Amino acid sequence: MQNGSLGFLRNENKRKVLQRIINEEPTTRVQISKDLFMSKPTVSSLVGELIEEGWILETGSGEASSSGGRKPVNLRFNAKNAYCIGIDIGGTGVVLGITDLQGELVNLKEFETQKHLGEKLLLEIKSQVNVMLSESDIDSEDILGVGIGVPGITNLETGIVVEAPALKWSNYPAKKKIEEILSMPVFIDNDVNVSLLGEKWLGKGRHASNMIYISIGTGIGSGIMLQGNIYRGSNYSAGEIGYMVTDRQFANSYKPSVKGYGFLESVSGGNSIGEHLSTRLKREVTSSEAFELYRKGNVDAIEVVTVAIENLSIGIANYVSLFDPEIVILGGGVTQSFDVIQPMINDILNRYTPRSCEVVQSAFGKKAGVIGAVALVLNEHGGLFTTKREGLGQ
Repeated sequence: MQNGSLGFLRNENKRKVLQRIINEEPTTRVQISKDLFMSKPTVSSLVGELIEEGWILETGSGEASSSGGRKPVNLRFNAKNAYCIGIDIGGTGVVLGITDLQGELVNLKEFETQKHLGEKLLLEIKSQVNVMLSESDIDSEDILGVGIGVPGITNLETGIVVEAPALKWSNYPAKKKIEEILSMPVFIDNDVNVSLLGEKWLGKGRHASNMIYISIGTGIGSGIMLQGNIYRGSNYSAGEIGYMVTDRQFANSYKPSVKGYGFLESVSGGNSIGEHLSTRLKREVTSSEAFELYRKGNVDAIEVVTVAIENLSIGIANYVSLFDPEIVILGGGVTQSFDVIQPMINDILNRYTPRSCEVVQSAFGKKAGVIGAVALVLNEHGGLFTTKREGLGQ
């Protein structure tokens, strides 16, 4: 990819032509001219520049006109003209990936978070990024940007993580720190908002303008999209469903499962499910084992899981009643037991919400945060529509 090859995007007409090709491929110069009301010579000139810079490809002939003229040449977007890095920093594990500009995964790595806390976390991220670039034979100059999701309240504008208990970060300048170690433009947001973007871009929310993404892991968080835009609230903390109170009597005596966690995640989060069943069985039990015991008919497991999922379902019902989403997407480790939780959720929704709402499992599994982080670069910050040097923080 030529240095400064994204400079053409300063030209609004070229931007429109490229976006039209991305949205409508395969298409032709003639069709673009009609769709954008541009003259054929103008379109041909812009397409020529786009081809020279590597952003589009000519891929054979289309249909001949009714008059029998020469067949037009089809045009397609070249998604491998540049790449993005997506990083999902979770309380348990970090997943990193490189994708092309259409989200096709080129490389994927992961490591345990708790073994690399503090400055070691950033050093391990740098090491893994360098390994991925080397293995994929991709030059750092071909990276448009790095998207990062973190498990905590994050100021999107400053890149400061206000609070991330699992990482022991408080008012931590994550964007600045990571840009320094990677020497690449970095964009950072709450991990659940990031996953929501991924579902909107390539997942089960592609056709929805109003949707909720809920991540159920050690803790519980959510991302809210209204009219196609993420709602972040006045302090970037909207969607903290983990703090929702779903049982008034129980709330009087509950204790957070993790310091700083709210009521719902202390009742329904994966860590909580495991701890509550461990206390009953007097041995250590993980949340995944709890669901397996539930399936086998273990009485204690049935009671613990039922209480957890009923509270979660009430929280989701409140969301559906309040926001009227088209779809609710569930992600995170606990949703590996979607076969158990879906019927309970649907039952609560049918009983307590004014209308039905589809509740589905995330399309991506552990890749959700990576795909979403790439979407953060491309969609939220227009990574495809600014120059590497000028528009993405370098």
